[in-house]
Amino acid sequence: MRYYDFSIGAWCLVSGGGDPFGIATRAWELEAGLAGCAEAGIKKISFHDRDLYDDDASEGTIIDVLNSVKEQLKRYRLQVYNFTTNLFSNPCFRSGAFSSPYPDVVQAAIVKGCKSMDAAYVLGAKYIIFWGGREGQDGCYEQDAGRGWMKYLLGIKACVDYAIAKGYDFKYTIETKLYEPRLLGSYAGTGSSAAAGIMKVFSDPKYQGRIFINPEYPQHVSMLGMDPVFELGELLELGLLAPFIHFGGQIPARMDCDLAPGIGSVLASDFMICLMLKERSWDGVIEFDCRPVRTTTTVEGLKLFLLHCVDYWRMLEDKVKIYQADPIIANIRVALDKSYSAELEDVFQASECDGNIVAAVASLAKKTPTFEDVAKINTDANEAHAYRIGQILTGMQKRGTKMFDGTPWAA
Repeated sequence: MRYYDFSIGAWCLVSGGGDPFGIATRAWELEAGLAGCAEAGIKKISFHDRDLYDDDASEGTIIDVLNSVKEQLKRYRLQVYNFTTNLFSNPCFRSGAFSSPYPDVVQAAIVKGCKSMDAAYVLGAKYIIFWGGREGQDGCYEQDAGRGWMKYLLGIKACVDYAIAKGYDFKYTIETKLYEPRLLGSYAGTGSSAAAGIMKVFSDPKYQGRIFINPEYPQHVSMLGMDPVFELGELLELGLLAPFIHFGGQIPARMDCDLAPGIGSVLASDFMICLMLKERSWDGVIEFDCRPVRTTTTVEGLKLFLLHCVDYWRMLEDKVKIYQADPIIANIRVALDKSYSAELEDVFQASECDGNIVAAVASLAKKTPTFEDVAKINTDANEAHAYRIGQILTGMQKRGTKMFDGTPWAA
């Protein structure tokens, strides 16, 4: 099993530790974080444009800054992975950016987004992220929500078309987060709404294989009280999962915590994210989008945070290896992964290919047992699977083996 490579957002490395109730608690230089990445084995780094230069910086200033950053990255053997246009921090975007009801704001957002394409090209970035931090509504009174959603997507499309026209070989992703920092809703804020937008707006063949969704797990889904594993499965089925995911720690049903991986989050969900990616043969990068808490103020603390991020994900990957080699899990999976009968396959084939589905269903009915008999099927494997995963995650699988003696899944 190949281990995944890692990336991290530069905004995490220079996070000041402030919150709505207090100012910054630290002031780290970017280079300290780059050195920490090299020590931890993180090979890639991503930037917001605003991490590097002011919104109104001249082209000459931007080029000087980019060249300076490239020298630092070369020193620590780091590669730029993603680049994001910050369309949320400047007060001018308080009404949204691409989706703002005010045309001057939309104009400024598109110019800024296109300039970011030029900067990303200079840095050698592979992917462009669009995150609509303020692309949404604080109330249903602001504007027609459907039109706002479409305006957001068309703004993204304009920037993508600009980059394609300039010959930049990027791939593009929409990062989803439903309501925070907007009070009620962000446009294309869920995996499903972003997927619908991609299929509608980017249907032209020239966009094929260029537009994806990069989720942030578990943060942006579990903050709604939902399990990110379900959305992950949907994105994999649609073929819209980006070649990277953002990862961190999150207390369920709270605003975006951006905690270190494993802190506050559900270990079983983190494990299932890793397991699903491995079993689907997803070949991507894990990018940490999280930061040390405000009480961490030294460079040594920052380096410890980076080492933990890497070690936590490696732990998940090692647990996947144990899971895949476990004989009890193998026996349980036999019960959970049964193949469809030939008659049931014929029904789906007829549905897919405009075949004679009436005849296929009639044939299936002859082979289907009574509902009384179906109700007698042993479905205990579902819960047994959860028990065994819990044993593996807590390192108790050897002791727990005895629990399965006398069951259909005994080793």
